[in-house]
Amino acid sequence: REQGKTIIFISHMLDEVLEISNRITVLRRGRVVGTVPAAGTTKSQLAEMMVGRPVLLELEHPPVTPGEVRLEAREVTVAGRGGRPVVSRLSLAVRAGEIYGIAGVEGNGQTELVEALVGLRPVTSGRILIEGHDVANASARAIRLLGAAHIPEDRHRRGLVLPMAVWENVVLGHHRRPQFLDGAFVDRKAIESFANERVEKFDIRLSNIDVPALALSGGNQQKVIVAREFSFNPKVLIAAQPTRGLDIGATEFVERQLLEARSNGMAVLLISANLEEVLSLGAAAPAAGASSPPSRSDTPTNATSSFRILPPSMLAHPRGSMANSGLSGPPPPRPHPSRQLRREN
Repeated sequence: REQGKTIIFISHMLDEVLEISNRITVLRRGRVVGTVPAAGTTKSQLAEMMVGRPVLLELEHPPVTPGEVRLEAREVTVAGRGGRPVVSRLSLAVRAGEIYGIAGVEGNGQTELVEALVGLRPVTSGRILIEGHDVANASARAIRLLGAAHIPEDRHRRGLVLPMAVWENVVLGHHRRPQFLDGAFVDRKAIESFANERVEKFDIRLSNIDVPALALSGGNQQKVIVAREFSFNPKVLIAAQPTRGLDIGATEFVERQLLEARSNGMAVLLISANLEEVLSLGAAAPAAGASSPPSRSDTPTNATSSFRILPPSMLAHPRGSMANSGLSGPPPPRPHPSRQLRREN
């Protein structure tokens, strides 16, 4: 701009748009909503233009007293491609009615940690406990049956089967529940009734539940995942990058659901590269890349939030070792589904 060049900057990150733009044009559903000068325009005004309704940029945090530990990791080490550790001796404990946040630049072990917690990647050493049950290297299904839910960071590869209909995606992983079976067969009528109810409750915008998931917008795809993962009374929720790529309206919706889950006594582990999001939801824990461990506070700073600081040394830095060394190889094998769960006394 200082060199006299014309720049068209396209983004849904409102802070960036307001900071660098002179004029701002808002598109909604393929149509121009309006053009406004950046000077004198607020973030709230832009958000309302984008979504078509007022958007709360700061959500209320009702007071919650954290309860018992629901999810615990003890000295957990996880290997990445090539067998080098990307998570090293990590320990954490997430209580009922608490959001425990892990923040940091992507590519610092967060993905591998989440995969280990939900049964998609083996644990090299250490223990993972869900309500006292040792689930390290257990199958994803066994972990889900213990009451764990998972919002994956990649909704297309991990969260949805894109060619399948919305009504099918809403019950993925839960289709064997008695309420969805008619004898030995899937009860499509029961599933469709459930799907229609979820669509209405979670405000999923679509023409009908028979459309494939790939036909939905990114925000509505994420709502399908959230609707599924919140619908079976989970005790533990692991949410990885839950608002990535979403507009401000869909982001507000997902963050509301996370706070509601916390208020209802769920233990929530939030992994996000968006530090502002982690702080706004009431939990903070820097991940890898920091030069020295920050201070730790296990007590709430106010009546509505609980802050935890995770020592950065627990997450190794793959960019500085494996990624830059050129090492590669197939992903580690998936845990064997027959692994028996152990109860920790």
